[in-house]
Amino acid sequence: MFVPRDKYLWDFWLLYHGGFFHLFYLQAPRNLPDPELRHGLATVGHAISKNLKVWQDMGTALGPSPEGTWDDRAIWTGSVIAKEDMFYMFYTGTNKAENGKIERIGLATSKDLVHWEKYSANPILEADPRWYEVTPDTSPFQEVAWRDPYIIQHGEWFYAFITARKNSGDPKWRGCIAVARSRDLLNWEICEPLKTPECFAQMEVPQMVYSNDCYYLLFSARSEWSKEGIQTSGVFYMVSTEFMGPYSKPKVLLGNETGTLYGGKIIRDVNGQWVALAWIG
Repeated sequence: MFVPRDKYLWDFWLLYHGGFFHLFYLQAPRNLPDPELRHGLATVGHAISKNLKVWQDMGTALGPSPEGTWDDRAIWTGSVIAKEDMFYMFYTGTNKAENGKIERIGLATSKDLVHWEKYSANPILEADPRWYEVTPDTSPFQEVAWRDPYIIQHGEWFYAFITARKNSGDPKWRGCIAVARSRDLLNWEICEPLKTPECFAQMEVPQMVYSNDCYYLLFSARSEWSKEGIQTSGVFYMVSTEFMGPYSKPKVLLGNETGTLYGGKIIRDVNGQWVALAWIG
């Protein structure tokens, strides 16, 4: 277990490189008068481990940009992928001028996973009105959901899976996983969402894993976001034999009625075995 000193920890993502597991996670000061205030003050922390058990805190990896920029309020969930001799971190950003209501995705790069430089052409990905909500007015959450990018290579393309909401159908159950693709991680084409059942208001922190000739889509959701009346909050998964779907109805991977296990990810340990991790709230 990893607990950063004097900070809240929640959503996280992982990369294994050079004999170390690199953990990147959202953090905020623990002395806030209300824990919910952490969302507007989030930065990205970094820790490393050789065994997923004993961790070394590496400090803050990424924070908001200067006042007046597109991501000057808070930095939210993302993912890291390696390409040649560079690491690419895709992250969610919000700004103060919009009171954090419009979510966009930015890019930062690094050669050592410690020192990160934001891409000059950020934001690199924004919601496309052809398929997705682009104004807060149509969402019961009063926000434009476009966050939690998970990047994976599939064939000749890199794909981004993004927490989003469709622009059609019952507003209660528009939660979806948006898709974008790129050949170079810099120039992106927005695509239609994954073919998943319309059964959640939001599908957060997605991850895609390929195993035993099937694609496993992982995501997190609260019980109150469930169309089917699921009583569990936590990590769910859907399965398909096709990359873009259609995906099966959701099943619970990790969770409980109180929602104290959330934002889970799976990764292979040093022995090649799948391990599930989640943050405890």
